[in-house]
Amino acid sequence: MIPLGVVTLFAHPEQLAAFISGEVPVQTGVEELLRYLAVTDFAAVRWVTDDIEIDDVVIRAGDGIVVSSTMVNRDESVHADPHVFDISRGNRQHLTFGYGIHQCLGQNLARLQLETAYRTLFARIPGLRLAVPFEDLRMRSSGTMQGLESLPVTW
Repeated sequence: MIPLGVVTLFAHPEQLAAFISGEVPVQTGVEELLRYLAVTDFAAVRWVTDDIEIDDVVIRAGDGIVVSSTMVNRDESVHADPHVFDISRGNRQHLTFGYGIHQCLGQNLARLQLETAYRTLFARIPGLRLAVPFEDLRMRSSGTMQGLESLPVTW
């Protein structure tokens, strides 16, 4: 999550500036990064107990459903312009850490780690930038966690 967040902030320099300057609180920025990136894209597997219809598609009792955190965090009825990264969104209504009894027990620790990592990284290395073009970055190609193979930086 840390490297993906750094790359996302690099891709949005005006939002990175607001993040670094304190114009947008670190906690607010971290929540948007969690919503936008949802690195644990494999949110849930559930089995349908009764036939249900969603958007004219019938899902039968006994069928399995795989839920994508990335896609549920793009729900237009919850987030305005859900495909747009907006660090000032200030909305914790994402499902990156699950929902109800299926919430991640470590979510508060994860938030604290991300807040500390981003705050410290950009304060200690203010000239941090990519050492390669964006298009040269490669995503991990296996597993259920999204991530980068490497993040070459310079300052």
